[in-house]
Amino acid sequence: MDDAHQRGIDDALAVLAEQIAERLADRVAPRIAEIVSQSTSASPWLSTREAIVYSGLPEGTFRKLASCGRIPSHGGRAKLFYRPEIDQALLGFTGLASETRELRSVQ
Repeated sequence: MDDAHQRGIDDALAVLAEQIAERLADRVAPRIAEIVSQSTSASPWLSTREAIVYSGLPEGTFRKLASCGRIPSHGGRAKLFYRPEIDQALLGFTGLASETRELRSVQ
């Protein structure tokens, strides 16, 4: 293969690599920006509404779990929730239905 032909192949590969990199960056950049904005600017303290959305639980379920202390809250009338405590509470749930059945069988 002569040098001119090899340069042509190298140039074509360089253009292709650049196009692939640009397309990948276009697809990945919005997701990275979202992750960075959530992790750097988001306060770990959430209002009740924010905590409900964050937890993914139905509103009534969240409020019941918070009122009985299963999800810790802070403050007086206007409750604040600490994100790591919500995470820990959600990870600690084994299933409310099974716990209710256990309580009924004991009584």
